[in-house]
Amino acid sequence: MVRWKFSWFSLTLLFLILFSPWPAQAGEKWYETGRSDKVPQSRYLTGLGYGSTLDRARKDAARNLANQIDSDIRSNYEQKTSRNNMAISRSTRDILAVRTHAKLYGLKNVRGKFVQAQGSYVALVAVDRNDLVRYLKGRIRTSRKTISSLREDLGNTSNPMRQIHDLSGIVRAKEKAAFFDREVAAVSGGTPSSLYNTQPEISRIETLLSRDATVSVSIVNDCGQIDSFARHVREAVEQDVTRMGLLVVPAGGRIRITGHVSATPLPPNFSRRYRYYVLRYALSMSAPDGTVWGTVVHQRKVAGIDPAQAELLASRTVSKKGVGPLLDGLKSRLFLDKGDPRFVSFPRESSSNRSSGGAGSPLSRNCQGFGD
Repeated sequence: MVRWKFSWFSLTLLFLILFSPWPAQAGEKWYETGRSDKVPQSRYLTGLGYGSTLDRARKDAARNLANQIDSDIRSNYEQKTSRNNMAISRSTRDILAVRTHAKLYGLKNVRGKFVQAQGSYVALVAVDRNDLVRYLKGRIRTSRKTISSLREDLGNTSNPMRQIHDLSGIVRAKEKAAFFDREVAAVSGGTPSSLYNTQPEISRIETLLSRDATVSVSIVNDCGQIDSFARHVREAVEQDVTRMGLLVVPAGGRIRITGHVSATPLPPNFSRRYRYYVLRYALSMSAPDGTVWGTVVHQRKVAGIDPAQAELLASRTVSKKGVGPLLDGLKSRLFLDKGDPRFVSFPRESSSNRSSGGAGSPLSRNCQGFGD
């Protein structure tokens, strides 16, 4: 009877040894598992990194931790959108790809050492889930205050341009809040909120753009005529405006881009290989009430192997260097481009870009096209 009890005990002990997981984990190290008793998984997010130096290993660990959170966000929320107008011509995928310092808030270096077997340094970093969530919620509160302020301003203005400005600001603030909200969900294991839907503002922006932000473009030469060069410049400008998402109309646009362009040929012996021209342009953009928002006046040389190539390059130059600054100003006014919270001033004519005779009074009137 005693022998039978001993045998049963022995079998039980053997079973525990063979099938219990703890002996297999006993030899594992923190630099293999990415876990440490100092930072329990229930409270901390951890990341493991490698590098030729300890500093590089820590940076790699921080990057891996951030990527882990990004991956969790994408697994919980991904929505693709594609629209034509400039205010929203990006997708949620692009927004999710934005890197912020929020993921690294409160980052602590837990462990680090050189592992001979791997031939590199290994580092373990961690962030406290609760601290990170508190930080992210603070960022959300800031975005909500911005939304509230813009809504108040929106309710007190009847100016369509200002309404587009405020609505675009609300869209951006909501996108920020939604991004941080998804980070909170990824960190805490919760579900993203549905409070930051931007569709109502986007629909209203589209209506205002199609009704109150139409653009007409009028470009002529020095003699007030529409020659081949003036027509090519106008078409290039219209393409740029269309890429912004604004509607180009033949006439009567609420926003007007006007001006004149000319290109005076230099003597044939100026260059043996290229045909050179003196390019002059004076362009302006006007608001719906007639106020001139900005002007660009300039004179420069352009060249091409033949007149046709010179005309093409000159058209692109006027579109980029001339109208480009005006359109950048329009982006800031309407859509808070680059996060500018205010209407920005447009570029003005300065002494550095005036010709000696003035763009409005060219040195010699030239009404011929490039090929004439």
